[in-house]
Amino acid sequence: MCEKLLDAYPAETGMPPRILGEALDKLYECAGVCLTCADAAAAEQDPEKIVMSIKCVRLDNDCADLCTVAARILARQTGYDAPATMAIIEATRTVLRASADAAEEIKGTPYFELSARACRETERLLGQLVEQMGSSEAGEGYPTSPPSATTPAGASMSGGTRASEETDVSEEQLREMNMDELRDMAREKGLSGVHDMRKEDLVGALSGKQSS
Repeated sequence: MCEKLLDAYPAETGMPPRILGEALDKLYECAGVCLTCADAAAAEQDPEKIVMSIKCVRLDNDCADLCTVAARILARQTGYDAPATMAIIEATRTVLRASADAAEEIKGTPYFELSARACRETERLLGQLVEQMGSSEAGEGYPTSPPSATTPAGASMSGGTRASEETDVSEEQLREMNMDELRDMAREKGLSGVHDMRKEDLVGALSGKQSS
């Protein structure tokens, strides 16, 4: 379902809807599994397992919360912020690994086994998503919001000529920079609408050339 919604997004994101949609679905699924696992542990009658499961239950709840937050953040394509999103993803992956590790220590408990499996699968998918986001193909313009989302069309190009006159960085060097570096440079030069510009637009604005 998430993939279909992402596929209907009215602007280019630079990210294939399949892998992002799969990650979103898995995050929501994992959150549900972890909450159910924590509830099952609360009904445990074996005193030894109750003591052993305290850490797992805490991590299950942490995992459910972070998976839900990560899914909601990743689903927001408009006004995408790479550093914030990556921080959320890495925090979620850390808790997923910790939750799976703790659950796997309790042998012979079906609900913890299922929880560990869900956490491992979700962490793996997030790893694939990070690789895709860091690839040159996806990084060219991931993602691009409609111009009207935060600023009028064309407004993001204001100040481009002035920026070109003030910078000694060549167009070739600009193209070798990543999106965060380009955005930082654009902000320093006083360009507006930086957050919603694709790499080509940033390079064009900083070099004094508007992309077609």
